[in-house]
Amino acid sequence: MKRLAFLFWIFLAPAFVASAGGGNLFEITATKFLLGTQVDIIAMAPQVARGKQACYLAFKEIERIEQRFSSHLPNSEISSINQSPGKPVKVSYETFALLLRAKKYSQNFNGDFDVSIGPLTRLWGFNDDQKITLPDSSRLAALLQFVDYQKILLNARDTTVTLARRGMRLDLGGIAKGYAIDRAAKILREQEIENFLINAGGDIYAAGVKAPGRKWAIGIKHPRRLEALIARFELQDYAVATSGDYERFAIINGKRYHHILNPKTGYPAKLNQSVTVLAPTAEEADVWATYLFILGYSRYKQKFPHSPVEALFVDAAGKLHYDTSLVQHYAFEFLQ
Repeated sequence: MKRLAFLFWIFLAPAFVASAGGGNLFEITATKFLLGTQVDIIAMAPQVARGKQACYLAFKEIERIEQRFSSHLPNSEISSINQSPGKPVKVSYETFALLLRAKKYSQNFNGDFDVSIGPLTRLWGFNDDQKITLPDSSRLAALLQFVDYQKILLNARDTTVTLARRGMRLDLGGIAKGYAIDRAAKILREQEIENFLINAGGDIYAAGVKAPGRKWAIGIKHPRRLEALIARFELQDYAVATSGDYERFAIINGKRYHHILNPKTGYPAKLNQSVTVLAPTAEEADVWATYLFILGYSRYKQKFPHSPVEALFVDAAGKLHYDTSLVQHYAFEFLQ
């Protein structure tokens, strides 16, 4: 097997892979830092130039999404909304549609997922390169009143968004990355790339196969031994996302504080070390992984006797809980 790779558009070495149709495919690997994480694309292409162009366009699409939805960028549409509480802000149809879906998720999940969590993430220091600090409890409690998805007012007639209260702030960290992956996958398919994998910091969409008879092999990190895997499995035309307490955290007074906050308490969710979700789209996987990390396995089984998604929980004690369909449908192999 030969490989092509380029890092930030640096072309490395060419090689071939046999395809199921009897021709040859190039394996193109590209990497770029976007969405606050490393984004990798592996594309199986019939020509080198087509594969490189497809990856370039996919990255440009992710960059466009980031420019539109990041609350860290001052000129994004989300920042424009955050800077104008109490006033209707005209937004693109794309932004309006994403916020409409985000609000629907919040409603369906009873506020355990809430994109109005921005005041809390900023207080904790999860924006940009701020140091994570333990906030004053009274200050945190005071901010909870500004976390309320029902006060995100969406006017479909003129596609405006209004944050009903001063002090509110949007943060799309639990949905935008998944949406960006889905958009990048659409671009690759438009470029006639049928077999590819997009990995944005552990949120993954895998299309087609890696090679004839070989689905894409995916590994799930062990949340406490990050050099090890807790499980591996096969994926084809599906998405997977993991929410964990081990990527962005600080140990303060001997206790782990991480970036996945419970919107109702303002503190990091404490029922799990990690939750991995498989879903048809990366957006769904992203949102469900965030939500289930906060919800916990016991409440998940109580609320959803018939699982709407397939999930693997590593609870706070390190115990695994999972749907048996993971083994049946995805050849899950548990390694711990």
